[in-house]
Amino acid sequence: MMANKEMNNLLDDIMIEYIANAPVSELMAEYKLTSDEIQTTQARLLHRVKECKQQYKKARLTEARVKLEAEKRRYEDVDVEGFLAKLGKDAKDVLIGLFIQNKLPENLTVAHREGKEYTDDDAKQIIANLIAMGVIDVDDKSN
Repeated sequence: MMANKEMNNLLDDIMIEYIANAPVSELMAEYKLTSDEIQTTQARLLHRVKECKQQYKKARLTEARVKLEAEKRRYEDVDVEGFLAKLGKDAKDVLIGLFIQNKLPENLTVAHREGKEYTDDDAKQIIANLIAMGVIDVDDKSN
């Protein structure tokens, strides 16, 4: 029985290929089709292909959004204090270490503070932002 199914699938594939490669005039003569019927069938096929393409794009977009939300949740719940305690460093030391190791993004800029020094809270916020951006891996102990 399995051989019959495989044989039918093979014959279907051969027929589809034959029809796809056949000249339109030959198909019209063989199947007694009018050009209006061919155009209608062609329009239906193109419409269905367009629908499938749109469904595929929507599915990919939905999947990407789900992954993005999962990543956001992963980094939103990070305890910066706990992360720093685990490293045994304060926030400024972590930032200096990342700078020295060239692990900070090249396009990273920090606002001018009009001569004021960054506080540890400022440094913690920068670390939280870097974690949220994925620059700092909270599971990596080399930070």
